[in-house]
Amino acid sequence: MTTTGVWSADKAGFEMKRKSSFSLLDATAVRPAPNVEGQDGNRMERLQQLMATYEPNDPESIQKSFARHLEYSLACTRFKFTMQDAYRAAGLVLRDRLLESLNDTNTYYREQDVKRGYYLSAEYLIGRHMQNAIANLDLEQQFKEAFEDLGMKLEELFSEEADPALGNGGLGRLAACFLDSMATLSLPCWGYGIRYSYGMFKQGIKDGRQIEEPDFWIGDGCPFEIPRPDVTYPVRFYGTVQDTYENGKNVSRWVGGEIVQAMAYDNPIPGFDTYNTNNLRLWRALPSKEFDLDAFSSAQFQDAITQRRKAEDLSAVLYPNDATYAGKELRLRQQYFFVSASLQDLLREFIKRPNYKWEDLPEKVAVQMNDTHPTIAVAEMMRLLVDVQKLEWDRAWELTRKCLNYTNHTVMPEALEKWPVEMFERMLPRHLQIIYQINGIWIQKLLQRYGDGPIIAALSIVEEGDVKKIRMGHLAIIGANKINGVAAIHTEIIKKETFPEYYKWCCDNGDPNKIVNMTNGVTPRRWIHCANPALSEIFTKYLGSQEWLTDMNKLKEMLQYKEDPKLHEEWIAMKKGCKAKLADWLKSTMDLEIDQDALIDIQSFGKQICFNQQMQQS
Repeated sequence: MTTTGVWSADKAGFEMKRKSSFSLLDATAVRPAPNVEGQDGNRMERLQQLMATYEPNDPESIQKSFARHLEYSLACTRFKFTMQDAYRAAGLVLRDRLLESLNDTNTYYREQDVKRGYYLSAEYLIGRHMQNAIANLDLEQQFKEAFEDLGMKLEELFSEEADPALGNGGLGRLAACFLDSMATLSLPCWGYGIRYSYGMFKQGIKDGRQIEEPDFWIGDGCPFEIPRPDVTYPVRFYGTVQDTYENGKNVSRWVGGEIVQAMAYDNPIPGFDTYNTNNLRLWRALPSKEFDLDAFSSAQFQDAITQRRKAEDLSAVLYPNDATYAGKELRLRQQYFFVSASLQDLLREFIKRPNYKWEDLPEKVAVQMNDTHPTIAVAEMMRLLVDVQKLEWDRAWELTRKCLNYTNHTVMPEALEKWPVEMFERMLPRHLQIIYQINGIWIQKLLQRYGDGPIIAALSIVEEGDVKKIRMGHLAIIGANKINGVAAIHTEIIKKETFPEYYKWCCDNGDPNKIVNMTNGVTPRRWIHCANPALSEIFTKYLGSQEWLTDMNKLKEMLQYKEDPKLHEEWIAMKKGCKAKLADWLKSTMDLEIDQDALIDIQSFGKQICFNQQMQQS
C-alpha cells in the first residue's frame, strides 16, 4: 500500500468490539452507543433507543426496504416503475446499511482518538459501486434471493449503474484500490477529491468511427452519495496580500478576489470481511453568491448567473484541456480548490479533539499527495497554520513536513507540473509568497552544503528562464516527510533520473531512505470475485475459504492441484460459461454471433482486453 505516512488503529480491538456487538442477520442486534453525557445525552436518549438496532439483512427485510424506497424515496408506484428506478431503490437499500457502518466507524475513530490518513487525489477510477459494496458487505446471497423472488436479477440492476466518471487511468485506479484496501485493513483513512459532473468523456461508435460525447454520469442521480450541505468551506482565488504589524510581528492577510464554496459529497467505502466503512469525500464547487438579482432585473440575464457558471467550471470536467492559458489556469484552480477544502476539513477534525495541541498534529494526521496535482498542499498547509492558526513559521514548517507525503507517478522531469509565476501571483498571491520563503530557506541550506554551482539551480523550486515557473514536484519533495515510487524499478528511476540531485542531497545528509518504494497492487475482490464469480468460487472451493481475497499469496496453494483432472474440467467449464455470457451480450447488444470455440481478442476503446480462452483445450 503506497501510504508512506504511517498511521494505525487497533484493528483487532476494533473488529472484536464491532463483531461482538451484532450479527449482520440479527434484526435485534444492538449498535454501539456513542459516549454522550449531560443534557444532550438525556435529550437524545429516546432517539438513540429508536436507532439502537441495525437494519436486518434477511431477504424479506431487504424486499420491504426496497418497496419502501421505491414508493417513498422515488415516488414510484407499485404498478409502474422502470429498471432504472429499481436500481436506484436497491442502491438506497444498500446505502442505508453503508450509512450505519460509516457512522459507527467514524464514532469509533473519534472515541479511540486514532491517527488518521487522508489521501488527496485528483482522480478516482472507482468503478461501479453496487456489486462491489454488496460483495464487501457479504450480502450477495441475501440480495440475490431477495430480488430473484421479485423477478429481477442482480446483473440487471448492476447494468443500470453509470460508471462514475471520476478517473482516467492508472493513477485513478491506484487511488480507488487504496480506498478499498484501507477499508479492508480497518485503517482509519479517507479519500479526498473532486465531484466531477462530466468526468473525461463518453466514447461511442458511430458509422464505424469512435466519437466522444459529454459523460454526464450523475444525470440520473447516484444513490450512494450523501450530500453534505452542512460541510462547506470557502476557497479564495485572486485578490491581494496585505502586510501589517500586529502584536510585535509581521502578519499577512489574503483579502479580496473571489470566493467559491466547496460542498462535500460523501461516498461510503466498505471494507471486505470487516465492519469498517471509510469515506471518499468529494467536493462540488458552488458560488458564494447564487444569483445577481440586480443584473437580472436590468435584463443582464447572462451576468446574473456568471458567478455560478464560473464556480461550476471548477468541478465540471476531469483534466480540462490545458493547451491554452485559460485551460492551464482552470487546472490550477481545480487543484487548489479541492486541496484547500480538504485541508480545511481535516484540520477542523483535528481541532475538534478535546484539549488538542499542535505538536500532536503529526501523530494524528498523515496526508498522502497522489502525484503532483495536489502538491499545492505544501503551501496551503503553511498558509492555514501560519495565517489562520497563527503558528510561528518554523513550527508550522516542521508540522507540515512531518504530516505530508508524496507519491510520484511521473518519471520524466519535463512531464512534472510547472506553473507560470505570473499565473501564481495573480491567482494565489499569498501562496507565491510562501513558496518564495520556503525556497529562500532551502537555497541557503544548499549553499551552505555545496557552495554555488549548477546543483543549486537544479534543486530550486523556482525554474528560471524566459517564463519563470514554479516546479510542483520540487515543492512536493522539499515539503514531504517521505517520497515514494510505485514499483521498484520506478523508484530507482526517481532516484537516478527524475530527482538525482535531491537524492544526492538526502544521501549527503544521512537520509537515503527519504525516497522509498511502495509497490502497487490490485484488489482481487473487484477484479476476480466480482468480475468473474465462477473463478472466485473455484479458488474458494479448492483453498477451503475466502482468505485468498485478502492474501493472494494463498493462491500458490492451487499449484498442488495443477495435475488434477477435476480442476481442469471445472476450469474449462468456467471459461466456457464466461464466453457464453459474452456471446449472449454481443448478440443482444450488437446482433453479432460469434464462434464460442474461437480465441477472442477484443479491442475495447483503446485498451486491450485479451480473452485467451481456447475452449477446445482439455
